[in-house]
Amino acid sequence: MVNFIIVLSVLVLFHELGHYLAARYFGVPVESFAIGFGPRLVGFKRDGTDFKVCALPIGGYVKMAGHSFGGEASDAPTGFGSKPRWQRLVILFAGPAFNFLLAIFVLTGVFMYRYERPTYLTQEPRVDWVRPGSPASEAGVRAGDLVLSVDGAKSATWADLKVNTIVAGGLAVELLVERDGAEVQSTIRVPDGSGSEGDLGWFPAHSVHVEAVSKGMPAVEAGIEPGDRLASIDGVPVVAVEQVPGIVAASRGRQLQIEVERSGALHEFEVVPRENGDRWQVGISMRGHYDSLHESLAFVPALEMSLRENAMFAGAVVLAIRGLVLGQLEITALEGPVGIYQHTQTAASYGLIVLLEFIAVISVNLGVINLAPVPVLDGGQIVVLLIELLLRRDLSEVVKLRISQAGLVFIVVLFGIVMYNDVARQVFGP
Repeated sequence: MVNFIIVLSVLVLFHELGHYLAARYFGVPVESFAIGFGPRLVGFKRDGTDFKVCALPIGGYVKMAGHSFGGEASDAPTGFGSKPRWQRLVILFAGPAFNFLLAIFVLTGVFMYRYERPTYLTQEPRVDWVRPGSPASEAGVRAGDLVLSVDGAKSATWADLKVNTIVAGGLAVELLVERDGAEVQSTIRVPDGSGSEGDLGWFPAHSVHVEAVSKGMPAVEAGIEPGDRLASIDGVPVVAVEQVPGIVAASRGRQLQIEVERSGALHEFEVVPRENGDRWQVGISMRGHYDSLHESLAFVPALEMSLRENAMFAGAVVLAIRGLVLGQLEITALEGPVGIYQHTQTAASYGLIVLLEFIAVISVNLGVINLAPVPVLDGGQIVVLLIELLLRRDLSEVVKLRISQAGLVFIVVLFGIVMYNDVARQVFGP
């Protein structure tokens, strides 16, 4: 719980700090700067602002003089509502902007301390295995193909390809590959939210290791042990974890020649898959292993990588929101405080570096979501200000009040849904 409160407090602090600093810069009095809601627990007052921590540690707010979505501009001569619209836009945007800055700052620091990423991400996106029935397979992609572009966006590395597929999520787009020296064009349907090779069914080569063997199953009876690297099955090199179940299933109980590497030497075993329900199994669990880069980046490369990864995070959030609006993503996929708490605990269990990376991801999420055009959120208020700029006049206070009320109802309903999802996952499982 401590980790969760600290993470949430840091995210809220930076968001509200953005609003606070922008408001003070433009001379808007700030009455309260609160972390949490409800009764005031501790705090202090300075320059007319009550800095406080409240009892309910979820969220926070900055109360500016003359700021009400329903409109109280005339009540405060130097308040928020009395300022030019462009200044109000800057004040509203400053909160999400500080969330983006926090994410960029955190990841830059992490990468300067330790940059660890699979080596293949820096290599050309040559496909070594394609899962049958996957989007890549249906698009005609074959092992050995070099992916040149997705939807016209060039892919010089696997990292580029990841970003390009995230951007193209949920769409049927043009795919260009190089095969035997010639360019081949086709169409691929990219799953919404696609961010990994498994989503599309194409994989770079990686070593496959036996993580565990099941007692009484063919693999352990044949002599296969945890730690063995699967080298080949029936003479076919094993280059991807997802390749193995397909080979075993296709055997239909036929004896397989499985070659493994153990302590630098190759060993061959004869294994007969066993039928278990509607599946053929040999009784092993596996994990894929990619060679990794371990280095400390200088400031500029670290900043560049941070910008790139945070842009990818933001793009994924935008696609998720689009998927919800278009009905491509189930609303049951949304998570609330309980889900965030569990992810925080999991990240913290892996150490400070992983927890910091998690903070960056959530901070970007918070920034993007707050820019959504939903009344009450920063994005909704920004949209109203932009409409007033176009009309060159203020909307009536009644209209803005109704918009505010609708937004509040939407937020309350959405919060109820994500809380129900959280509880349902705990009671009924994932």
